[in-house]
Amino acid sequence: MPNDIIKIKNFATIHFESQVMPFITKNILNELPAHNGNLLVEDIRHLRSLDKVSCYSRILCSQLLNNATNINRSLIKIHNSLKPGGIFIGRVETLEHRKRRIATYANRFQYKIIVIYEFIIKRVGPKLFGFRFLFKRLGITKHHVLSKCEALGRLRYCGFEIIDTRETDKYLYFIAAKNSQPLIEKPHEGILIKIQKVGMDGRIINCYKLRTMHAYANFLHDYVLNNHELDDNGKIVGDYRKTNWGQFLRKSWLDEIPQILNIIKGDLSFIGLRPLSQAFLSLYPEDWRKERTKIKPGFVPPYYADCPKTFEEIVASEKRYYYLKKKHPITADIFYLIRVIASFVSGRARTG
Repeated sequence: MPNDIIKIKNFATIHFESQVMPFITKNILNELPAHNGNLLVEDIRHLRSLDKVSCYSRILCSQLLNNATNINRSLIKIHNSLKPGGIFIGRVETLEHRKRRIATYANRFQYKIIVIYEFIIKRVGPKLFGFRFLFKRLGITKHHVLSKCEALGRLRYCGFEIIDTRETDKYLYFIAAKNSQPLIEKPHEGILIKIQKVGMDGRIINCYKLRTMHAYANFLHDYVLNNHELDDNGKIVGDYRKTNWGQFLRKSWLDEIPQILNIIKGDLSFIGLRPLSQAFLSLYPEDWRKERTKIKPGFVPPYYADCPKTFEEIVASEKRYYYLKKKHPITADIFYLIRVIASFVSGRARTG
C-alpha cells in the first residue's frame, strides 16, 4: 500500500470515529494518483491561506465544517486547490446531531430555550439582510448551525458532486468530488423566494413562494431525486430538505399565497396544471411533457380535485383536465374549482 495512503488512514484513525473507517477507506482507494497529492487539514480556518491551484488529489479535513468563518469561501478554496475529479472528505455536525447533543446535558426547559435561541440568532439572523455583517462582527456565528440539507447544498453550490455520505450518532461524514465550477445562482435563504418553473410554451417563469425548505435546498433537487424514492403521490420519501415550520406552511397552503403575484403578472392562471421544475418535468413521458406546456399552468391544480395516488394517476388526472379545458375553457375551470373546494371540505385533499 502506498505510503501516503497509509498516512491518510492514520490521520483518519486519529481524528475520525472508528465506525467510519471502512467508509473512509472505501473512498480513498480509488483510481486517482496517490503520490504527492494529499492534504491533511486539522483546522479548517487554515484553508483560507491555501494558494495552490489544482494541486491536490485529496483533501481531508478533520475539523467540522461548522467552524469555518466563511463556509462558502473555505469550500471554494478547497475546490480551487483540487485537481479535476479530486476528492474532499470532511464532516459536519448537522442540526439534528446538535439537538441530540444538547439533549444530553440540558433539561427539557433548557433544551427549548437553547434551540429557540439558536434558531433566531444562529440560523435565521445571519440570513437576514444587514444582520450577516453585524453578527460576524459580534462573533455570534463563529460556530454555524447547519441542517443536513444546507451542508450538502453548500457543497453542491461550491462545485462539488456528493459521492457518498455516512451518519454516526455525532456527525455527518461526506465524500465530495470536484466536478464543476462554483455556481453563481443565488441560494434560497430568504423568507420569500423565487423558484424557476416551466410555464406556458416551455418558457421559464419565477414562481413566488414562502420558503419551506432549508437554505440551499434548491441545489439538491437532482441529488435527492436520484437518491430517494417517490411515494404514491409523487413526493420524495424521507425528504430532509423540508423544515418543521415549512410543513405547517404547506399544510395550511400559506406558502403558495405569494403566487397571487404570478397571477397578476400573467404567468399563472387561477386554475390549471401545476407548474413544475425542469427536473421534475423530465420525469414525465415525452409526448405529454410537450403537450402540457401548451396551456398556462395554474395556482390551483386539478390534482386536488382527483386526489391521485400514483404517478400514472397524476398524469391521467392532468390529461382529463387538459382535454376538457381545450373544449370548454371556462366551464372546465368552474367545474374543477367546485370539485377542489368539495375535496378540501370533505377532507380528501391535503396540501404539503
